[in-house]
Amino acid sequence: MQKHIFTITDPAKQTPKINLPDGLITGNGDVTVTLAGGPDRVRVYIGKADFWKADEPIYRNYSERIPQEEFGGLCPLGLAELLLPHMAWADYRAEQDMDGASISLHVKDRDQSADLRVTVCAAENTILFELDRSFPMVSASLALLPMPGPKTITETGEERGVSWTVRGFDDPEFRFPSWGICALKEISRSRSEDGRREKIVWAVAVATNHDTAAYRYEAVERVGVMTEEDCGRLLAEHAEWWKKFWSKSGVSLPGNEDLELYWYSGIYACACCMRNKKFPPGIWGAYATADGMQFSADYHLNYNYEAPFYALTASNHPELLECYMSPITAYLPRAKRYAREFLGTRGCLYPVGIGPLGLECLVTPYVKEHGRLFHGQKSNASYACVVPMMHWYATRDVDFAKREYYDFLRTVAEFWEDYLVFEDGRYQIYNDALNEVDWYMGPDVKPLGHNDKNPIVSRALVRMIMKMLIDIAGELGVDADRIPKWQDILDRLPLGETFEHDGEPILRGIDGSTELRELALEAMFPAGQIGRYSTPELFEAAINTHRQLSIWDSHNRFCSYYPDAARMGYPPAEIVSHIREVIEKRGLPNGMFSYGGGGLENSAAVPGTVNEMLLQSYEDILRLFPCWDPAWDASFRGLRAFGAFVVDGEMKGGKISAVIRSEKGRPLTLERPGDGYAVYRGDEVIPLSEKFTVIETVPGEVLTVRK
Repeated sequence: MQKHIFTITDPAKQTPKINLPDGLITGNGDVTVTLAGGPDRVRVYIGKADFWKADEPIYRNYSERIPQEEFGGLCPLGLAELLLPHMAWADYRAEQDMDGASISLHVKDRDQSADLRVTVCAAENTILFELDRSFPMVSASLALLPMPGPKTITETGEERGVSWTVRGFDDPEFRFPSWGICALKEISRSRSEDGRREKIVWAVAVATNHDTAAYRYEAVERVGVMTEEDCGRLLAEHAEWWKKFWSKSGVSLPGNEDLELYWYSGIYACACCMRNKKFPPGIWGAYATADGMQFSADYHLNYNYEAPFYALTASNHPELLECYMSPITAYLPRAKRYAREFLGTRGCLYPVGIGPLGLECLVTPYVKEHGRLFHGQKSNASYACVVPMMHWYATRDVDFAKREYYDFLRTVAEFWEDYLVFEDGRYQIYNDALNEVDWYMGPDVKPLGHNDKNPIVSRALVRMIMKMLIDIAGELGVDADRIPKWQDILDRLPLGETFEHDGEPILRGIDGSTELRELALEAMFPAGQIGRYSTPELFEAAINTHRQLSIWDSHNRFCSYYPDAARMGYPPAEIVSHIREVIEKRGLPNGMFSYGGGGLENSAAVPGTVNEMLLQSYEDILRLFPCWDPAWDASFRGLRAFGAFVVDGEMKGGKISAVIRSEKGRPLTLERPGDGYAVYRGDEVIPLSEKFTVIETVPGEVLTVRK
């Protein structure tokens, strides 16, 4: 079995940084660490998902600019420094082990060496530093360093053998205060029998006021009473947690091991920062290594926030979505007020960038766009519905839908019920920008785009929402009086049109446009409203649009352009070749990607694309290995398909086999993978003689597909 490890032989060059760092990463879903520094001065930046400087910056005039380091948003909580002064000229090698979720560092100078392992424990917010060093030649000390900054309060102290640093943001203008502590204690020292090696274990407890009001006492007490046996228990629980996590799904791609590595690294980067249910990751995940993170590390709702979640349900990790709705729901009262005050509608109107706990990330009272950063777009709330759509159709989890997102979907629908204009026998969308456009100060400088009509992405999202609402309402047995309106919008809101470009039909981005618009492809992925069989003419136009654009290295479309290509049936070798080009050009040593347009979102690109190459289920049709070269052996386990089916599959020597487990007992529509295949259900054999075969299932039933 392939191990999924990134190895570097040089220290990080771009850590700290105001966007994604290049240092190796690990985390437990709430606390993260990022490795930096050289062999003699090792630095570990400590991040926490909820450590936000809750500033709401107000630009009072056009020329005013706030220094980058003064921006609010996610900030690093702590910094640990390991000094190994005798190893300044040592060879350096570090590993990011994604199977076991730890970072290892190995430094060696002739006969002297030091080996460090850093683990962010899965069971609690404690970081363990395990150092094995040559003794006594290699001296070592670990300390926490204060991190001063603008509008930052720092404290340091020591009590009962525990040293600690506190960092906080508590300005009266901030929406909420954030305080955090890192508390360090040496747990144990032991030497080898010959006395030439010494092992030291330190523990750092991490906590914030968002965990508990008694965060200082809790962290100091927790680490203060910690023993060597406690550390052993935490490491065992950590190993078990990650073993269970990776048991839910996986891929094996012999001959394409690099693709397999980045499938795991994409899921890993998300899992390391998605377990705090009130503070999900923003545009840079929870990997803050500097104050003033770009874009305030906010939740950009016009795709950036949603995109890291694109591949997770299909990869059978719906549990990572438990944090997703929190900032959206917290902001809802403001969004309802904006819809009412700015547009005179019910429902909700969200700006592009929001933060946690109802935080507004940018206020611009001098501009004409209501003093908020809407970028001309009315679709931000609708984009936020994409991830619930993926979750709903792949899990059919009625309880989760009711608890987490059904009411939000209804509120978004209310906005469109009021905002859509019915004329000429159809619904129209006015003044809704397809792409982000600049804010403006008056009619003379109003940028183009604010008056866009019928953007295809908004139409696709509105149709997606109406379909989903009708479906969920039917399952819940509610809102029977609203379903006719939702159905009417579905019936009379066209999805899109085409125009001719270079002799081919192309998706039209907005009414009257004859330009290639890359955003038009989002109607296929992630919105899922363009399909080979459901909308064949638009599907063909989407292929032409995709090919003519040829944006394989787009700053904003890596996470969607590639899954689109898989759904369109591009030659697998072409898709994989382009992925390798991106890895070579944009890949960071930690498996993430350096793009100007976004951060964590790009971690969804490879798993999302590979999933679509191995298994598709949009249009409610299950397709096995729909975009995979028969000459390439491959297997997957635990991938999740629409209809609440969990699938294991294998392609070996060009032959396909699969095991399909039905969770909810829904009908299975299976596309024939080739000639001579059949479905086996106990003693029953169901030949796959037609293009599609519909098979009724019962909850818990297991079907096998083979030749």
